[in-house]
Amino acid sequence: MRTIPRLLRRRRWLTSAGAILLLAVGFGGAAVKSNGASDASSAFVINMPVGPATLDPAEECGFTDITITEAVYTRLTQYGSKPGPNGTSQVDPGHIVPYFAKSWDITKGGLVYTFHLRSGVKFPSGKPVDANAVKYSFERSINMAGCGGYFIYDGIYTPPLIKKIEAVNPTTVRITLNQPDANVLQDWAQPAASIIDKSVVDQHGGVEKGKVNPWMAGHVAGVGPYTLQSYEPNKQAVLVATPGFFKQPKAKKVIVNFISSDPTLVLQARNGSADVTLGLSKQSAHSLASNSNLKVIANNTSSAEQIGLPNDKPPFNNVKFREAMTYAVPYQQILQRVAYGYGTLYYGAYPAAMPEFRAGLEKPRVLDLDKAKQLVTASGVQTPVDVTMDIQAGNSIDEQVATIVQGIWTQLGVRLTINKLSPSDYINKLEQHKSQAYIRLDGPGVIEAGYFLGYDLKCGIGFNLSATCIKKADTLLAKGRKTFDKAKRQAIWNQINTLWKANSPKIPVYGDKYVSVLNKRVKHYFYSHEVDFTTWSK
Repeated sequence: MRTIPRLLRRRRWLTSAGAILLLAVGFGGAAVKSNGASDASSAFVINMPVGPATLDPAEECGFTDITITEAVYTRLTQYGSKPGPNGTSQVDPGHIVPYFAKSWDITKGGLVYTFHLRSGVKFPSGKPVDANAVKYSFERSINMAGCGGYFIYDGIYTPPLIKKIEAVNPTTVRITLNQPDANVLQDWAQPAASIIDKSVVDQHGGVEKGKVNPWMAGHVAGVGPYTLQSYEPNKQAVLVATPGFFKQPKAKKVIVNFISSDPTLVLQARNGSADVTLGLSKQSAHSLASNSNLKVIANNTSSAEQIGLPNDKPPFNNVKFREAMTYAVPYQQILQRVAYGYGTLYYGAYPAAMPEFRAGLEKPRVLDLDKAKQLVTASGVQTPVDVTMDIQAGNSIDEQVATIVQGIWTQLGVRLTINKLSPSDYINKLEQHKSQAYIRLDGPGVIEAGYFLGYDLKCGIGFNLSATCIKKADTLLAKGRKTFDKAKRQAIWNQINTLWKANSPKIPVYGDKYVSVLNKRVKHYFYSHEVDFTTWSK
């Protein structure tokens, strides 16, 4: 039996996609590599460093996995948008709008969701995209027990969030919950809720409970704004607009190149080969900021570069000692010298991109060694004390942060050893709760406090890497997830924020800003934490 997966991470350490051979995509056609100059000049070209490990919506876990899914599948709901920096637009996680569902009704005190669907939409197989397809797709994600099921359930397994799913008629699907959950409309906008063609899956292995479908890892069994014309894992994906689809994309053809070399990404951004470049290092993005042919766009994200202080391990099982360490970090120096300004300073439970963030409640802490020393003394922890901090080998940002902190913590009697681990050893150690301290960039895939705190704060949850346990906050969290009134809900999140800060469970060094580099010919660009290029154009 597979365990419930860890939530979306900014970095994914699985390398299965790199081992997959060139696969046919769509519905059995041979993949054709499309590298010609004519393609590059007419198509919208996107360069990024890492390709998806899988194309199966039920199995996608990492941010890199969902670079294709948004474009080739459809879902009941989708994120709204709001103005972004420099004339762009960006995702609005607090505003969920219709997609395949034209509208919906919420009844029985938030227990019943009735979706009214579009009619006349068909899969490439000719089968209808209807209520039965929605029911099948949700149940498939749940039964496969991968990351997809976690999103469908909003992480609520006891009892399971969903009681039953009914196809009332071809254009009406009704989902009944076991408990109210004010966030399900955002959960069901996730790739995990993509609508799948059962007939195609049945032809290629079907659904086995708790098992991966290998065919789905490299193929598409749905319909969306784009059709995947060809796909070479970790090298290139070519997409073309789907004729007659109700949501037509801006660009008729998109080429996505997966280029692991940061210098190559920079070079192709400079010479105009790419319309949009994603995933550049902060240093490289900074080097392009003065280029008149490019625009560097920085968007707040729900992720943070953070120092984990597992609350169940000495010396961090002492709240005063944890608080002391929060005043022993040169936040501004790290933001400018390590992140090149692409971040937001804050101290609290919610990164700046989350709707629940309130600047007045999350004012950043500053380096104050005198206060830190006083708190160490008040903690009663005997110094000097030895601490081992785990980081991922090859992650230059984490290593720089660890080195800077190492020099400062020495002044408090903390002898810090930096332990560099391979990606797999690093994540395994963290998830087995064996780290004494760690650094990582992390954040929720669903940008909402209830979902985020459901694994990052709650007592006794294996995904809670900091082992934080504030029982009063747990009670408030359960209440907040069932509260539909926005003002009352925000008041609950504010209370939890106050409790979180008083507990000093970890150190958010800075809230991360995601950097995109646009060629000046790009006219429309929309930033989303789940890459959605359906509105991008030049």
